[in-house]
Amino acid sequence: MKEEYDRNKFCYLYDIEDKNEEEIYCQEIPSSISKIKKLYISTLAMDFPDTVSKKYRIELEKDWINLLPSLDNITSLSIRHRVNQEYFEAICTMKNLKTLFFWTSTVEDINSISKLKNLSSLSLDSFSRLRDLSALKSLKKLRRLTIQNSFKVENYEMIGDLIQLNGLCIGGNFSGPKNLVIESLIPFKNLKELQHLDMSTVSIRDKSYDVLLEMTSLERLDANWRMSDAKRTELKEKHLSLRAGFFVDYDFVKNEFFQDKSW
Repeated sequence: MKEEYDRNKFCYLYDIEDKNEEEIYCQEIPSSISKIKKLYISTLAMDFPDTVSKKYRIELEKDWINLLPSLDNITSLSIRHRVNQEYFEAICTMKNLKTLFFWTSTVEDINSISKLKNLSSLSLDSFSRLRDLSALKSLKKLRRLTIQNSFKVENYEMIGDLIQLNGLCIGGNFSGPKNLVIESLIPFKNLKELQHLDMSTVSIRDKSYDVLLEMTSLERLDANWRMSDAKRTELKEKHLSLRAGFFVDYDFVKNEFFQDKSW
């Protein structure tokens, strides 16, 4: 039997800590909370039945804010909630977090994230008011970073200083669809450890695509940038490590996946 092509091969964005540990989904605080390592809190308004009052949801939010700082057992937190500044500050006092996924937030100041010294995976999705990413420089153990649908950020280029990254995804709104526009890839040229780059919903204003050749560890690239077929072929031939991702698997001339690489 022919082996099916694995489109997730060489994916270094979601290889999270404790990946074999069961993730516990909840809204209310479970009685087993002190034994959980991977926690998924799903408390957006749409996640509740219509019969649940706004007052109850506000009370539940307060309960989580008060409890989270004491949960030293939690190493992975995914939070499907419109996180405000108070909630964010509470999360940033969790001592042993290694993986942290935010679904949406109104936070403007992320400086407290510097307290999460053990963080290796971070996802900031739909941070509608965030402008400054400078605090991320303090996360020396960070290896995987995703920032999407956060259009007010003014200094995406500072990510180029996070030279320890193995996986990086930055983008706009995939479902919009709306691309994030960044000036250049040049600020990212020192990401020598980067193995997976996902810019599927990013446009590069200065078309500095040759910078990819300086990312010498890059194995997977997900991007659909407009360029000549000759340029795309040149990049794929010159980059000795690049072997997977939409940029490699898709035939942009025929507008279809290459043979045996259907996703």
